[in-house]
Amino acid sequence: MFNLKKSTTPIRFLAALLLGAVLLAGCARSTPETKTPEAPRVGVIDMDKAINAHPKHQEWQKLKQQANTLQQQLATEAGKASNTTAQLPAMNLPGSASDGLKSAAEQEFNAKMSAKQQELQARLAGKANKIHGELSAQLNTYAEQLDKEYQPQLFNLQLKMQTVRMDEKESAELKKALDALKAEQANKLAAREKELVQSMDAALTPDKAAIEQELAAYAKQLNVELSNKIAAQTSDMAGKIAQLPKAPAASASIQALDQQLGMKQQEISVLEEYILNDIRDKAAKVATERGLEVVLTGHKVNVSAVDITEAVIGAFKK
Repeated sequence: MFNLKKSTTPIRFLAALLLGAVLLAGCARSTPETKTPEAPRVGVIDMDKAINAHPKHQEWQKLKQQANTLQQQLATEAGKASNTTAQLPAMNLPGSASDGLKSAAEQEFNAKMSAKQQELQARLAGKANKIHGELSAQLNTYAEQLDKEYQPQLFNLQLKMQTVRMDEKESAELKKALDALKAEQANKLAAREKELVQSMDAALTPDKAAIEQELAAYAKQLNVELSNKIAAQTSDMAGKIAQLPKAPAASASIQALDQQLGMKQQEISVLEEYILNDIRDKAAKVATERGLEVVLTGHKVNVSAVDITEAVIGAFKK
């Protein structure tokens, strides 16, 4: 769908990773009966669907159609120019060939970066699940300790309420003491849960930083490799073109069309960036509202995920 040239830089891919990074938040506990914290909630968004539903998508399609028309006109004019000299062999414009090499490199870069991003996201989600399991076991153990401490006291108060004859005031005071004891137990359990969630966040913070660094380093290395590859291909192509007879200078119409096409492609690039940033902002807002801890951009790992695509699309209309 989108041919995002700007997304080929390490910074753009780091920005995309932020949408899928693990965002750990405390999960509140309202009653002492719930002894295991909820598993990390994962969200997923279908970027193609969100892009198609964006209010600016039709404008983007119109610009693309205009760019395609200009490309066709440019090809037609180039064909006319090549036919003016029958002795010259048919050949593509050097600029078009160079664009083709860059486009192929961009596609390779995007594919490899996408695979690397998915790999890193899966690794982080896997560690989050492992830590969550360990902390859940600790919370269960603590809950059992609280039961041993408080159950005898609660049982004595309940037994007294059932067996001892009391007036209304005494009964109310005893019930108040019973409720206070239950609340004290629940508060201790909730405090312990909050402490464990914070420890989980602290445990994953170095991993998140390391993943960002790893992705940036990989993008830098990949850029160097692809740049060298393009340079070698360009040099080889230039050598072959240099051996061919010189083509006539480009006509004024070709130059004008080429300039118009460049401006149109710049408009498309700016609009694409706006659409993607708008989707990212609204996806982050929906994830916060729904208490999601992980949001993946269309990549699936071995965890249950909540699809927030429709919610993001709905936000476009607000």
